[in-house]
Amino acid sequence: MLFISIKTVNSDEEIEADKHVVRKHADERKYPENGGSLLKKEQFNNKDDNITLPSTQKLLGSSKRLHSVFEKSSPREIRAQRKASMKAFTRLPSTALEVSVNDIYTTVIDFPKRPSWHYGMTKEELESNEEHYFRQWLDDVYNKYPREELSFFEHNLDVWRQLWRVLEISDIILIVVDIRHPLLHFPPSLYNYVVKDMKRKMVLVFNKVDLVAEHTVYSWTKYFEEQFPEISIVEFSCYPRDNRFVDDTSTAFLQKRTKRPKKRRYQALGIKELLLACKNTNLVKQDVEVNWTELIEQYNRNATVCDNLDDITEEEVEKIDAIQEESSSDVESLDAEENIKQIENQLKVVNINNIETSPHKTLITIGLVGHPNVGKSSLINSIFGKVVVSTSRTPGHTNHFQTIHLSKNIRLCDSPGLVFPSLLLKQLQILLGMYPIAQVQEPYSSIQYMAERIPLESILKLKTLENNEWSAWNICEAFAIKQKYYTKASRPDVYRAANAILRLVNDGRILLSFKPPEFFTSLKYLIAQKNEIDLQIK
Repeated sequence: MLFISIKTVNSDEEIEADKHVVRKHADERKYPENGGSLLKKEQFNNKDDNITLPSTQKLLGSSKRLHSVFEKSSPREIRAQRKASMKAFTRLPSTALEVSVNDIYTTVIDFPKRPSWHYGMTKEELESNEEHYFRQWLDDVYNKYPREELSFFEHNLDVWRQLWRVLEISDIILIVVDIRHPLLHFPPSLYNYVVKDMKRKMVLVFNKVDLVAEHTVYSWTKYFEEQFPEISIVEFSCYPRDNRFVDDTSTAFLQKRTKRPKKRRYQALGIKELLLACKNTNLVKQDVEVNWTELIEQYNRNATVCDNLDDITEEEVEKIDAIQEESSSDVESLDAEENIKQIENQLKVVNINNIETSPHKTLITIGLVGHPNVGKSSLINSIFGKVVVSTSRTPGHTNHFQTIHLSKNIRLCDSPGLVFPSLLLKQLQILLGMYPIAQVQEPYSSIQYMAERIPLESILKLKTLENNEWSAWNICEAFAIKQKYYTKASRPDVYRAANAILRLVNDGRILLSFKPPEFFTSLKYLIAQKNEIDLQIK
């Protein structure tokens, strides 16, 4: 059977949780004609719960709006994970939040590159060649690595095609990562391909820096400079840091203050530094002259004109995002009252012609690449001080790449969020926002992963158990009771509670923040930061 049998559970709570999974599987049986994100029932081998890969053609959406496609967990995996979540966990030391390149990427899985082609090929021949190559790449990945060890990763060829085009036409690549877990959002295979093979310039953007302490940002900056010396690093945030609520340098501190206030004032920080980083790549193009100083000054003038953005709270931004998500257009109106000619002169939104396969001779193209939910669209909106691309907390919301002119000879190119193949735990990917929470079949193992590393029960202010032995399941159960989440059978709705906790994590209201090696066990980064401050004072 494709569905999980509810006969195997022993309580009403488990039955209700199982029903959530059954309902989800029922919804997923039909593969959406518009390139939806779920796999067909035929992908499951009912005898052993293994998954057979779909044909490449089924992974190509017919709609103009793309959707990410991920392999789904088997019923056997879901049962095992849910059962494990009911066992008491052991709290790990703070060093469990330290990660390194060698820890995370013991094996670097290569991502699919555009196969060789020539101008004599017809469109049909080109697409057939790409489909055959992609099918072979998928087969190789699943033949080389055990399916249960593979992370969620993009299975839709059309989404990979978007990345290929962006990389081909870009002179500078901005890879955007979430500062809470930057290394987990930084595929070494992409770095090697862009910097070493393509010989392109790369800038790493630490986004959402308001969510962590300054020392965390500093430590990650030093680590990346050591590990990846050929990239420039900048910090960015849509909101100012509130030091009253941000200190992730001690897990004990998280017990009291991790939960963030709902309302924060919008105030983008880091755009000037981002443009300076692009300037400092020293990119030279024979037919392009850029006055970076004037461009940066123009940004400052735009920031002054757009002071009204400072009055927008995070709550209001979320409402705007919800409205935008319902829109069928990926590019929103800038301002109905603004002069049309001024818009055309300063900010042109165009589609990339598929014929364009290399950087433009008379333009500098800055391409934005990153996993879903790292904030690429918000970064672009902040640069212009206006809503020029729709944003959403839903991974994969940006569906097609699009170019937006920053000046007459500089353009930004935003690509869809794309999950690269790796051996990361799927439970961790869910916590990182790489996978849509609404599609999570079994959320409890992700809750357990987090609860083993931070005092989640204290953060949520849950009532202490008599035996004080917490499990992921009873954390969700206690939170359901506290929030008054109940099923129709008047039982605590543990599934809804688990999903609500995951959303708090994704939003940054519960802070799961990883650190570079030796962060908790050495004074290495503190000493280096102090020395730099002393030099600046002198």
